[in-house]
Amino acid sequence: MYLGHPQRITRRLSRGGAGQTAGGPGQTAGRGPEKHKIGFVGATPGAGATTLALAAAEYLAAAKKARGLSPAFKKEAGRLIAYVEADAGGHAAYGCPYDKIGADRHFAGRAFLSFYRLAAAGKPVSGVFNISGGINWALRVPGEQDIGLSAAGLIRLIDNITGSPVLCDITCPDKDILADMNRIVCVVDPLPSRLLAGAKTIELVRAAEAGGVPVTWVLNKMNKGVNRREVLRFLPVKTPVLLPAVPAESLYAAEFACRSLASDPDFQKSLSEIL
Repeated sequence: MYLGHPQRITRRLSRGGAGQTAGGPGQTAGRGPEKHKIGFVGATPGAGATTLALAAAEYLAAAKKARGLSPAFKKEAGRLIAYVEADAGGHAAYGCPYDKIGADRHFAGRAFLSFYRLAAAGKPVSGVFNISGGINWALRVPGEQDIGLSAAGLIRLIDNITGSPVLCDITCPDKDILADMNRIVCVVDPLPSRLLAGAKTIELVRAAEAGGVPVTWVLNKMNKGVNRREVLRFLPVKTPVLLPAVPAESLYAAEFACRSLASDPDFQKSLSEIL
């Protein structure tokens, strides 16, 4: 399929327990303590950004526990990774992270607090915990798809959640949220129709990159049928990370076992390259 002649944009390609509250200062109207924020953005729904973000959270939590972090994260305080489902409108066409990680199983017998209800009511989220596997999870729970948060509300949630680095699964890309990130991982499905459908999101990410936010571009689901030259002509990126298509049986087995792909040896190599 011919992808046309997209306009090239000048940009910089640099990479650069649970269910409880704790005492301490509450959320302020502005930002909490500075922390490292990584935004995972799919160019289109189903590109694989959520799957990659969930695996990255588990991977970083394990690395932090083993004190084997890369230099970029060695100065991060505390032991918790934070994961925020940054969704302004309840877009869960491909399944929500709460169900993907099997939160009902991980939090059996424990309360799972609603960060979205707290944020929507203007209440503090600093010192609120949903801890499993060394990760503080801020996810929409079933029945919360109608709770909307503005971009400003999501940014406050991201900036004030306890844990760092904060991995943000950005399902509704917004220029202000993207600009708030320290780094962005943009996941692209190379299928021509998906590339064309994701043009608007790709332009938003490029704009954030031009504004100084480092972006790691990931071509996901790579296989022998992909015309790499044609894809890179449409998406002029010098050094994208290429992720091979994950066998369907691996994806199904991971979700049935309520875990991410972080334990897969081949996927671990890809995560180390991305992070």
